Amino acid sequence: MLRAIAFASTIVVSLTACDMLEDSKAQIEAQYLSEHQELQQVVEQIRDKGIESVQASAKAGSVAACVANNLDADPMGALITVEGALQDSANLSDLLNSISRLSQQEISIEQFPDLLQQGADTVRYLRTLLEQYDLAELKQQASNLLEQGQTKTQDVGAHLRTLIESCQTN
Repeated sequence: MLRAIAFASTIVVSLTACDMLEDSKAQIEAQYLSEHQELQQVVEQIRDKGIESVQASAKAGSVAACVANNLDADPMGALITVEGALQDSANLSDLLNSISRLSQQEISIEQFPDLLQQGADTVRYLRTLLEQYDLAELKQQASNLLEQGQTKTQDVGAHLRTLIESCQTN
């Protein structure tokens, strides 16, 4: 009984620490976006309405259309909807490897300790991606990105910033 209480306390403390870290990333992201007003507007639209909605309503050739198209074409583009993701230093390869290791069945209770150990962000990212893709498709997308070697030196934030900054007009 004491072990169960201690374990539950540890999880609560860990998640609270993750929330504080997440707040910090969100603040850094807000600063980054305030320095990139054009991108800030598009990111806010996508977070409010979704990538597909922005893609459908954006004027062809606009920054909004470019950002929405880039995010939609990239398997990790859906992560833009997670606040703080633009500044997340989590290793993209590690995230993709975690996805690749998931079994074809539902995520099992045995996998949760590993996922929690990787952090609340990983769980949030998996949930966000599983809203867009079924598990088999997500695993295939992750495998493709790993095989292409695009993720070896990037973190989640750098990957997403690359996708959106290529659309920026100066």
